[in-house]
Amino acid sequence: MDDANLHLKIVEERFERYLSSYAPDHGDFLTPEEQSALMPFFRMNRSQGAWLYGGYAEAERRIPLFMPDYLGVEREEDIYGYFHTNPDECPLAVLRVAVPRQERVILSHRDYLGALMGCGIKREKIGDIIVSTGEGPGAGSGGFAAGEAGAQIVILRELADYLKDELTSVGRASVTVEVLPIGDLDPGEVRKEEHSYTVSSGRLDNVVSAVFGLSRKLAVEAIIKGLVFVDGAEIQKPDYRLAEGQKLVLRHKGKAIYLGETGTSRKGKVYIRVEKYV
Repeated sequence: MDDANLHLKIVEERFERYLSSYAPDHGDFLTPEEQSALMPFFRMNRSQGAWLYGGYAEAERRIPLFMPDYLGVEREEDIYGYFHTNPDECPLAVLRVAVPRQERVILSHRDYLGALMGCGIKREKIGDIIVSTGEGPGAGSGGFAAGEAGAQIVILRELADYLKDELTSVGRASVTVEVLPIGDLDPGEVRKEEHSYTVSSGRLDNVVSAVFGLSRKLAVEAIIKGLVFVDGAEIQKPDYRLAEGQKLVLRHKGKAIYLGETGTSRKGKVYIRVEKYV
């Protein structure tokens, strides 16, 4: 059984238990690739309360979440509101890891992840890690003051107390850890810049090539390898046509919102606009 079918089987079994008890339930964190493979399942069972949830709208890693209709959840936005109002019922929590100024070190996403795994935590128990180095454009974002370094780490709430005691250092730095409800997560301001491009046509490979600065050959290779996602779904067709407002992600390269075509040149080229995340 390949990984995609294994994840689907696990989610389907948990979903069947949820239908039997009709009580809220959830699974472990899924990667974007795993979420993409499971997207048909979630779309088919959305009316039964099957969702993907990562603690905030732009989350990359998300858990399968099952919420019965008596909780009043009809749209994805309702999930955030429900858990902000009922934090004790949320399966996720936030570790706010602060690095004292005297440590004078800059820690990376890898450093924080390595420290968590050094505490015996498996990767699928950890969601997004939002790092603040205290320097550059991101200084002062993510719940940290300008000049203050640290990270906000989304985790399964069942591990919060354990990690509060066990996570005492990251890399060479000693750290302090505070457990916060998911409503206190501050991912910082999402910055986007609007750009215009000229492409030979509105095919996905041409858009990916222009937006992410790749040759068309490399764009096609990335699409076929499953590195390109549209609205969370893996798209492996280079000739796919984007619709206005769709979110485009190239794994490890960035993401953008496709704003559509704005016209055609005399030579038949197509003008497009996008908002790129920066």
